[in-house]
Amino acid sequence: MKRAVALRAICCNGGTTEPVEPPTSPTPLVGVLLSLLNERVTLEISSGLEPTITGVLSFVGTDYVVVVEDDLAVTFVLISQIETVTPL
Repeated sequence: MKRAVALRAICCNGGTTEPVEPPTSPTPLVGVLLSLLNERVTLEISSGLEPTITGVLSFVGTDYVVVVEDDLAVTFVLISQIETVTPL
């Protein structure tokens, strides 16, 4: 049986694309996210359709993270949109 996987991107910025310079060293939030890699977390985000995302933190990049939710939806979240991170 094939299973469909939904991909969502939480990156609402008003439709503008502004270049973002990567930090030279990890910010405190990126450090926390890296320490929670492959762990179950809840992210509260500042904008988007859903104010919270819960799932396994599977990737931490310089400007976004990837969360695999319980229903196997893969969600991309901009780090700049993350307000709080709660390990579960």
